[in-house]
Amino acid sequence: MIGAGELDQRVRIEQPADTPDGRGGVTKGWAELATVWAKVRPIAGRERAAAGQIEAAATYRVVIRRRTDVTTDCRILWQGRTMNIRFVPASGSRAMWTVIDCDAGVPT
Repeated sequence: MIGAGELDQRVRIEQPADTPDGRGGVTKGWAELATVWAKVRPIAGRERAAAGQIEAAATYRVVIRRRTDVTTDCRILWQGRTMNIRFVPASGSRAMWTVIDCDAGVPT
């Protein structure tokens, strides 16, 4: 059980959006789905060498009040980090929380 007081971080959830480019096509981008209070906790971190550079990646668990519109197509912005949503487990209709596993510092 999580207390509402533990939702102490503000996160922005974005979903993919297509914007008309004025020439009959679209530009792929992101649109805000919601800005919510969350509990954000690191789960794991790692470094690896790729293309001659060191990449640092971290996995986070983000807990928010129950939402049914957050999917792995979405992303989360938190403290200047962009986190790719990797897993949102199915929850029952009585669940109070949505638990989201995210990666930061890795390409989409």
